[in-house]
Amino acid sequence: MIMFESFIEYKDKLIPPSGAITETVDAIRQKIQGRGGAVLVWAESEPVGSAQYYVEEDYLYIGRISVLPAWRGRGIGRRIVAYLEDTARTKGLAQVRLEVRQSLPENVNYYTKLNYVLIQEHEYPCKRDRWYTMSKSLSERHLCEGGQRIEI
Repeated sequence: MIMFESFIEYKDKLIPPSGAITETVDAIRQKIQGRGGAVLVWAESEPVGSAQYYVEEDYLYIGRISVLPAWRGRGIGRRIVAYLEDTARTKGLAQVRLEVRQSLPENVNYYTKLNYVLIQEHEYPCKRDRWYTMSKSLSERHLCEGGQRIEI
């Protein structure tokens, strides 16, 4: 629900459409099963943010970072990313990757400010948009928020 409500604003703006709008619970489960998980952020009893992650050979991939529109601008996305960076560190991984649409430059700028760099550019088969793979090398540092629960 959080992912859908966070991505629905792009429904008629992105070509091809974001897969986040049609991705099923079963598809998510298959993608992360045995190699990852999901993060759910709560504000008291209300879920307000989420993300998926999974381990590839030598990095942690973060996908579908989602914050409900009414909760944006409060640092929730940044804290989700920091939490998953710490998750990568605890798994002994030195790199985190995520993907961003070229047609959403505000998102590219957001991750650039979080010290992610462009490492690959891809083109959709329809040739109407591109996406970037962005990466961040992780250094040793303490775990954010005690390493487990994020309070907002």
